[in-house]
Amino acid sequence: MDWRYLMYKDMAGLLKDREIGDWNLTHFTIDPDNLGAKMQGIAPGTYVRLMNKGEIVMSNTNMEKRTNSDFCYHVHGNVLIGGLGIGMIVLAIQDKEEVKSITVIEKNQEVIDMVASQLNFNDKVKIVHADVFEWKPDKGIKFDVSYMDIWNWVNEDIYEKEMKPLKRKFTRFLKPTTENPKRYNKCWAEFHAKTGRRLA
Repeated sequence: MDWRYLMYKDMAGLLKDREIGDWNLTHFTIDPDNLGAKMQGIAPGTYVRLMNKGEIVMSNTNMEKRTNSDFCYHVHGNVLIGGLGIGMIVLAIQDKEEVKSITVIEKNQEVIDMVASQLNFNDKVKIVHADVFEWKPDKGIKFDVSYMDIWNWVNEDIYEKEMKPLKRKFTRFLKPTTENPKRYNKCWAEFHAKTGRRLA
């Protein structure tokens, strides 16, 4: 697996602390002697996290990089992403030659205001303020890749009630396999949700 698309961006250096309503971006440091972090596979260093009402929504820890690496490796063509998060995967893929456009659907304007305003997204990136469960692309628009990344945590219930319906929905807006046999339609941590395995 080629990790370089996720590893080369210093998200903690790019994003400053921000707070809007119940949302905030904060930095945190993991010390070398933090045994709990070691057990979770979090290396020592300074990280940034997006939080809502005190709950972590996304960070740039190794787990987040690892669980998004398959998407970043296979991404190509016209890309649809559900959830902006801290913008890590958008920055990771926007300069890939294989990527033609990136449409990000983000439900929370606070996240857009805090994150997108601080990051240097290129002209390929379009951010839409909408709920992925309700949003539909304009007639005739087709994507090569659909990737939903809207969950703070996952389990089998989320897989059945949210991931599977979203995948079915956006399959209709993907190019047919006859046109793109490499089309990609997945959700973040889908395997862990389906099997009940712990994220690590």
